[in-house]
Amino acid sequence: MTSLELLEARLDNLLSTALEETKNIDLFVPIRKDECSICFIPLPLEEKYTTFMNCCGKTICEGCLFKDMWKEIEKGKQRHLCAFCRKPTNEGNYIKDMKKLMKNNNPEAFIQMAKKHVLGSDGVFQSNTRALEMYIRAAELGSANGFMNIGLYHSFGDGSIVVEHNMTKARSFVEIAAKKGLVDAHRWLANYDSRIGNISTCNEHLKIAARAGDKRSMDDLMTVYKSNLLSKDELTQTLREHQASMNEMKSEDRKQAHLVLHK
Repeated sequence: MTSLELLEARLDNLLSTALEETKNIDLFVPIRKDECSICFIPLPLEEKYTTFMNCCGKTICEGCLFKDMWKEIEKGKQRHLCAFCRKPTNEGNYIKDMKKLMKNNNPEAFIQMAKKHVLGSDGVFQSNTRALEMYIRAAELGSANGFMNIGLYHSFGDGSIVVEHNMTKARSFVEIAAKKGLVDAHRWLANYDSRIGNISTCNEHLKIAARAGDKRSMDDLMTVYKSNLLSKDELTQTLREHQASMNEMKSEDRKQAHLVLHK
């Protein structure tokens, strides 16, 4: 078998195993959000408001990160320590640290390295094939983002992304990501169902994402409501749960960090 054939076989095995493991999980089960490793408040949905620490493999909200950095600055320290593990942060060792985390089977480390291979950045060679291998390993370790990105690979139809264009497989991988609680997976499925005319299913995906605190999905539902494709009761209930999720993700530290970092 060629290397690509081995890759396809690995993907087929991953898909069949994951489908069996998730067959009893409701596709529209409410999303349980990940928490910051320090404050234990649900993490913001947008990745730009969180940081994956390459030293210890923990994901920290910018509120906790900024608060800790500010304390270090007030003490006059030039060398910043990780807010979680207290080891010195050194961007020069980023790739080396990632490889250590990968050796310890940290799924997010594989996701981060996959992104480096896609872009060919930070001294990592550009390779969509290598990136896919990273996403596969992340998925094997249970990462929803791993399944999502594999689904995206199958959805590309220009022939430049390693695997065959196959929307059936794309949807299957993305549905697994959705069952694992990934908001972006529900948004992809909503868009897909909308394009093929499954409006009611599209709305269900948007409602799940909006209830988790996704503003884009809430805005989309407002548009759906104005088109008379969603009832007022459904909109009201979803909006109430959306606001509750938004409030859960707020903290004074995050507010202060946002004021300084995102003026």
